[in-house]
Amino acid sequence: MTKIFSSYLNNIKSFNRNIKLYLLTLFIINLGFGAFQADFNLYILAMGMTPAFLGIILSLTPFADAIAAIPVGFLAEKIGFKRGLLFVNLIVGGAYFLQIITPNRTVIAVAAFLIGLVACGNFIIQLPFVSHYAGENNKNQAYTLLSLVFYIGNSIGALIGGSVVGWITAIFSNEVTAYRLILAVFSLVIIAGCVPLLFMEDDKPSGQTKISLSPYLKGVDANTIKFALVELFVGFGLAFIALFLNVIFVYYFNSSVEMYGVMSVVALVPIIFFLFTGPSIAEKITGIKVVFISRFLSIFLTLGVVLTQNVFIGSGLFILYRAIFGLAQSLWFSYAISKATRRSRMATAVWLEIAFQIGLGIAALVGGRLVASGSYLMLGILSSAATAISFLLTYIFFGKKEAQLKA
Repeated sequence: MTKIFSSYLNNIKSFNRNIKLYLLTLFIINLGFGAFQADFNLYILAMGMTPAFLGIILSLTPFADAIAAIPVGFLAEKIGFKRGLLFVNLIVGGAYFLQIITPNRTVIAVAAFLIGLVACGNFIIQLPFVSHYAGENNKNQAYTLLSLVFYIGNSIGALIGGSVVGWITAIFSNEVTAYRLILAVFSLVIIAGCVPLLFMEDDKPSGQTKISLSPYLKGVDANTIKFALVELFVGFGLAFIALFLNVIFVYYFNSSVEMYGVMSVVALVPIIFFLFTGPSIAEKITGIKVVFISRFLSIFLTLGVVLTQNVFIGSGLFILYRAIFGLAQSLWFSYAISKATRRSRMATAVWLEIAFQIGLGIAALVGGRLVASGSYLMLGILSSAATAISFLLTYIFFGKKEAQLKA
């Protein structure tokens, strides 16, 4: 494990300058995203707004993401990677700042929708950007390092965002002010993450490029539909627990946002382990089998998170779930692209993202109402049920084919 980790870090030296700068940007902006994951839900509730309204806010971002995925892909093709990433992260940081400078519900809702409209660009632009600048030999290692930097930045941001709430509240004698100050600072951190992008080599997209819906629509085939349907329930399964986890910590486990931040950092250990050992595990028992096993185990882990009100047991189950979920998803995406025809690859990638975001959005709406009624157990039941459906659909659509191929 140590040798693998050292090998990946050593290879950073051989990466293109643009990749190195993007790794720095990714770390900085995820500090901000991590802090918002730790504090934002609790900030909304601290202002006296209802959990049902929180669910609406949380749903607007993924719904907007689903709507904007294809247009943002068009925009990135027209203006290039550097300009595209600058555009996305400046607007995202600004929208996050707009979300917390006023208690006006309309402004908060509009900002949440705006975040979703452009935030999908990070995912959409990142894949071709890395493929272009990392080169064929370094591509896999570059993607692994992107995941590593994403999780590290996110976890550290959650730790800081959760840890400073108590003493800032003590200074101002107002919890809402503490949350607002922390989130304002971290929204500016997201904007500051654009600075390394300014030093990238400027890519020059072809002026002759014509945008077309053809790859996204005409490329849709039976497999694309099957993968998207599975991914819809994957989004459901994750969202019912993950979107409301900090609320579960404070209001169900009777713990604290500080504990949530600590849990986020502890979760790095199994995530990093699976991140680096995942490819070798997949080689030994095939990637799709790992997906089957991970999703089957997740059926019980998601339910287990809320079957207990012990913060340590609940945290441990979530940490394990999040780690194997990440492993399964990386192998699932790889499997989906490998099974897609050349004509359907673009459509498969985009519709996987759209289906996942729709799942998140619907679950956020339903989850907000469940939290409002104190039905935390139902969050786990629905998450477990959705994960079970994703497992069954994966097996029905692809498991039998894999078994026939092995026979």
